[in-house]
Amino acid sequence: MKLQDLNTQQLKAVQTVNKPVLVFAGAGSGKTRVLTYKVWHLIKEKLFKPEEILALTFTNKAAAEMKLRIQESISCDGVNVGTFHSIGARMLRMHISTLDEGYNSSFTIYDTSDQKSVIKEVVENLNLSEFKELNVGFLKVQIDKFKNDNLSIKDIESKAQTFEDEKIVEVYKAYCEKLKSNNALDFNDLILLPIRLLKENAKILNFYQSTWKYVLVDEFQDTNSPQFEIVSLLAGKHQNITVVGDDDQSIYGWRGANIDNILTNFQDTFSKNIEIKLEKNYRSTQRILDGAWSVVSNNKNRAEKKLEATRGKGEKISLISTGSDEEESNAICDAIKSEIKLNKSTFKDFAVLYRTNAQSRSIEQAMVKEGIPYNIVGGTKFYDRKEIKDVLAYLTLVANSNDDVALRRIINFPVRGIGEKSIKMFVELASKKKISLFDSLEFCRDLKLRGKQQDSIESFHASIKKFSSLLETLDPKELLRTLLEEFNIENYYKNNPVEQDRYDNIQELKASVDKFSDQVGGNLRDFLQEISLFTDIDEWDDKDNSITLMTVHAAKGLEFPTVFIAGLEQGLFPLVRIDDGPDQMEEERRLFYVAVTRAMDQVYLLNAKYRRRFGAMNTTSFVQSDFLNEIDEDVIKVKSYKSVYTRRIVGTGEQKKIQISRTVTEFDDFKIGDQVQHNLFGIGTILVLSGTGENQKVGVEFDGGLRKKLIVKYARLKKID
Repeated sequence: MKLQDLNTQQLKAVQTVNKPVLVFAGAGSGKTRVLTYKVWHLIKEKLFKPEEILALTFTNKAAAEMKLRIQESISCDGVNVGTFHSIGARMLRMHISTLDEGYNSSFTIYDTSDQKSVIKEVVENLNLSEFKELNVGFLKVQIDKFKNDNLSIKDIESKAQTFEDEKIVEVYKAYCEKLKSNNALDFNDLILLPIRLLKENAKILNFYQSTWKYVLVDEFQDTNSPQFEIVSLLAGKHQNITVVGDDDQSIYGWRGANIDNILTNFQDTFSKNIEIKLEKNYRSTQRILDGAWSVVSNNKNRAEKKLEATRGKGEKISLISTGSDEEESNAICDAIKSEIKLNKSTFKDFAVLYRTNAQSRSIEQAMVKEGIPYNIVGGTKFYDRKEIKDVLAYLTLVANSNDDVALRRIINFPVRGIGEKSIKMFVELASKKKISLFDSLEFCRDLKLRGKQQDSIESFHASIKKFSSLLETLDPKELLRTLLEEFNIENYYKNNPVEQDRYDNIQELKASVDKFSDQVGGNLRDFLQEISLFTDIDEWDDKDNSITLMTVHAAKGLEFPTVFIAGLEQGLFPLVRIDDGPDQMEEERRLFYVAVTRAMDQVYLLNAKYRRRFGAMNTTSFVQSDFLNEIDEDVIKVKSYKSVYTRRIVGTGEQKKIQISRTVTEFDDFKIGDQVQHNLFGIGTILVLSGTGENQKVGVEFDGGLRKKLIVKYARLKKID
């Protein structure tokens, strides 16, 4: 690393150490570079020791990348780089017992599915199942909102006005109590409880302020109120803090992110701060930046800035309007194939972004049909697969025997003859004796179960206790292998040909544990904590040569040579609801800005006149996105896609054919001398033409001298410009 590698504003951000620094870093302006150079500078100039530096990010992938880039230039062993949640978990492992909440350091971290399991159990226990409006999904959103807003049970009770409000409070109370009895935390607790530690215990606050003498925060625009509070507590005394972010990329308001943290709150809390703007873009071309800015600049709540490209003007942004989502997907595939043929691009150069996960279905179908390899980010995560969750539940129970969610999942897997009726008996026994559900298994003879059932429960209970006693002496990979053998889990899948994929996934889990033991070290609890904090992006393989399909939210922080943005229709992107206010529209504009600025060289914007919703074709014609009316027309070129398709109108009891055609096309409006591509014969040149439109006949000479007479309607020829 050399300071000469930095531009003037980047250098100022790196070298300013004696006061709080707020860096507005536009897309592609070197945000990560500034953070890594600053850590390097602090260590190299002996301003701070590595272990005195805390760098907070939002994904494990970003944390690992930052640490690697620093390590390449200077020894940074001891630098604390991690996500808000992982750093919070580390603090709680050390100090959670001081909260007097009944928690201990072996707590489990619940993911979304675990949370929902607890909420479902609470709803059933409170006899609220009949109230359809109080469904698990709705209640989880409410609970997350309470915690994101840092509201206590007393706060919520004081605001309850309706019968529904009162029941939500009951659920929230019971949910919190259940987590405590399970010695479990959800993601929100990993921030909220450290705040309590710091606010309620001056000794602990002083310890961390003295330990972490310089604080850096990445993606500051995404912080919610509790995250801002924990940063303020840690850096409030020494004021040694640098935060980097871009208000134009604040896209997580729906999960509590507060854009005011970067626009006003930081300046108010750290009043002696210096503000620096990074407006030189190293990723995209100027037309891409101008297109993105022309939309986001319509927002009123933003810091004024405009990016300048270092890579020249570049190509115009392409706009393709199609008749249906199927045509939209075909247009994407055709454009990709054309780019690969003409520009020698590879599959990994392309990303297809969409506003909602449901849009991926049509795109996937088209890519399968065309034989194009793709990878979806945000599908079923590896650690969410049933067989993996089952094995992890065993490991979780070994690490934390109070975890009822883990116990209920595996008490009858592999089958031990323990049904819901038996489990209910143990729940009642545990309640009567005021012990955990796991500990109640020790008294199974009191319940006078059948001999075989009783033996299997006693064996299960004894084995889990045995592994718990070995937790500190066996490394995770040895413990996992022994556990799989003892409970016959591996053979359960290995001996069943239908379950081969599940068996293979368990082998992959073993490899994952091996990698953790060899590269990271630590015990079973450390491994379980690491994977509980995984995100979709952490599992994405950016070296895989395939098209990347993902939501715009998942794409933030990434870059690709060519980006397709599908579904630019009013009501889809922007995703507009009846009760949405101006703040929501501003966030949708920021989301569009993020989508466009992922591209380095080319952007394709697409929409459809008709789109399938819930499996049926919507018979109402969609209106194009307002964003297409706001985008600077000087950076747009319109490309049309000509096609004829048939759709079924649902509800009429008959099939109707609707033809939608456009007159301008890049793909199938042919003339003699045009180069075309055929799926089977490859690339060729048109020598003869007869007829017009879809009945047009062509004579083509393909590479190698092969000549073919083809009917355009059936040949599916693609024109190569």
